[in-house]
Amino acid sequence: MGVPLSAAVTLGLLFFLSVGLNEQVAEGCRCLQKDVHQAWCNSDTVIRAKITRKVTRAPNSQYSIKMIKRFKHVNERPITVIYSKQDSCEAYLQNEEYLLSGRVENGKVFVNACEFVKRWADVSSDEKEYLSRCQRGCNCGIVPCTGSSC
Repeated sequence: MGVPLSAAVTLGLLFFLSVGLNEQVAEGCRCLQKDVHQAWCNSDTVIRAKITRKVTRAPNSQYSIKMIKRFKHVNERPITVIYSKQDSCEAYLQNEEYLLSGRVENGKVFVNACEFVKRWADVSSDEKEYLSRCQRGCNCGIVPCTGSSC
């Protein structure tokens, strides 16, 4: 006597769900990548910076930076250090220039893989144009475009 069809279907679904859940946990960080417009509107800070040194101390990686340009920031204090929490969404930065967005927590700037983290050499001319035109807010007449029509 075999397994009834409904039991076989249920077992199959449970198997695929367990594989899917295990894969999600194994991959770790899951988020939608932000474009420069989303980074601008949803972040406390947007800067162009050169990473000069990394120090790893749990629970954060600490990056010394040379700030090249402040596009957006919640206060005027100079930024010399940024942090990335050592978790599945940690931003791994090299000694290069980056365009970074992040959030401020207790006076410290934090970035992660879900923020806008892009080597400056890879920042497109359209993204640079957005940064130059939209330093006053999110409503600057540039609408992000996604899909095949762009």
